[in-house]
Order: sequence, then C-alpha cells, then structure tokens
Amino acid sequence: MVKSYHHINLVNDASFLINSKESILEASLKKNVPFCCECGGKARCSTCRILIVKGEENLSEINAAEAKLRTYFELPKNVRLACQTYVKSGSVKIKRIMNDESDYPLYLRNKLNKNENIGRELRLCLLFLDVRNFTPFAEQHLAFDVIHIIRKLFFNFEKIIQQFEGKIIETNGDGLYVAFGFEKTTKASVLDTVNCGFAILKELKRLNTEYFQRYFNEQIEVGIGAHLGKVATGDLLLENRPHQIVMGYAVNVAARIQELTKKLDNSFVISEAVYELLDTPPEAEVSSEKMKGVKEAFRLYKIGEHFQYKKEK
Repeated sequence: MVKSYHHINLVNDASFLINSKESILEASLKKNVPFCCECGGKARCSTCRILIVKGEENLSEINAAEAKLRTYFELPKNVRLACQTYVKSGSVKIKRIMNDESDYPLYLRNKLNKNENIGRELRLCLLFLDVRNFTPFAEQHLAFDVIHIIRKLFFNFEKIIQQFEGKIIETNGDGLYVAFGFEKTTKASVLDTVNCGFAILKELKRLNTEYFQRYFNEQIEVGIGAHLGKVATGDLLLENRPHQIVMGYAVNVAARIQELTKKLDNSFVISEAVYELLDTPPEAEVSSEKMKGVKEAFRLYKIGEHFQYKKEK
C-alpha cells in the first residue's frame, strides 16, 4: 500500500509531515519530540497521551489495544494514545499532555471521570459575592455563631445558584465565586447571572427580617459583582475529590467589580459586557471606574440597592 503524508502540528513542540503508516508517537520521536512512553508504545502505560485540539475526524479509529486501556483509565473523548493513533487524512493539531515524569501523578489515577475537562476555553459569566462588615461580627460573637451564620447564608444562596444553573467554583471565608454558562448560550448565562444576583438579594432581605434580626440583632449585607469574558476551565482532584478551576483575566475583573461595590455604595454592580446582553436591562446608575491590576477603565452599572447598614471602614 502506498504511503500518504499528512500534516501534524504538535503545539509547543514541532510541525511536520507524517506518513499514514507511522503512529504519531513513532513519527514524533524521529523528530526528537520528547514524548513520554514508559511501555515503549505498547498501549500499557498511557504516558503518551495527547490532547486533540483540532482534526479529530482525520485520526484513525480507536483500536483494540487502546480501547482496552481506555476502559481502565476512562480517558476523556478528546484524549488519545499517541502510540496507537495514526493520521489518516488532512491535518491535525494536538498537544502532549505529559511533559515529563513529574506530570505522571496528575493523570495516572485509576478510574478517571471519562467526562473530565483537562482544559478548554469558554465564555462564562462570573459572579463574586462577599458578605459585608462581617469581621466585626466575627470578633464579637462565638465561633459557633460565626460559622452558623455563614452556613445559613451559603445554604440558602447555594439553592438559588443551583436554580439558575450556576457552579460554585470557590468559597473564601465569607465570599463566593460562581460561574454561569457551562452548558448554555452566553446570553442565557448572563440572564441567569443577573436573575441569580437579584434572587440572592431578595432572599437576604427575608433572612434579615425573619432570622438575623430576630436571633442576632444583626442585618447582613452582601456585595455582588459580575462580568462576562473568556476563561480557561479544567478539572483536577484535591484531597481525592473533584474540583473545577476557572481562571483568566475576566475572573480578575469580576472580583475587582465586587470589591468596588463598597466604593460605589451599591449591593449589585455589573460590567457593560453583562448589561448590554440583557433584553430588558434594569434601571442603573452608570460609572466609569479604574480597577487595581486592570489596565483600562470599565463602564459599570449599579443595579442593586444602596447599602443600608453599617459600612466597613
């Protein structure tokens, strides 16, 4: 059978022609690409894993050897074994997953989630929430009461976040970081974010009236900031539990907007990117603000309420 040649681009490594009779691993090693390959290309170790960035349809089908290993590791769909994969037509863009042996503990775990996200770019709507003026309360009350109030807040807020299909990415003391839009359109994720923020503020009013004033003689305030933008997302295990990461410039902006709720004296502030995608945007005061660590000034929309209680110094 006559060999045919196709183009392969190994991100950050090399770009070359590969013939249809050589595996990606074989051809790459000839080009001095430092592939990990503990088993010598026999589909036993999976250290030659590659991430398919583009051109999945131009690769060979999964053979029996790779299929057997995949049942053990439950590899994500966009991950293949370089030692068992051939380029059959067109061009492909791939990336080595393991750069050296120090990466083995990150991926060589039994029974990975086959839907595990090992890294992709998404446009998400990001919401940061912080409980206002909580440090003085923490200093004046029993540790049990401090944790009890945070537990009460987060329990009720989480139900609302789930209702609007948000994902809590992190908690930081008395703060929450939530992302929207993993499975929805950008426009839908923006609407969910804003509606979620309003629902949280409404629920907080109820809790203040029916619970916090009654049992603690306290009014709790929160500041919420939201922004829309591109982020990098991925999954990892911490303490053998799945944890989702969402990182990027847009995350920093959203966090800074939340911090500005204090300066702007408003419980809910959103960026122009969020406001412009709302079909029926609420009335808002507009402000142009510079933020720490952010080059350009941002046009911000104050859609919440003025803080009513004690201000943080």
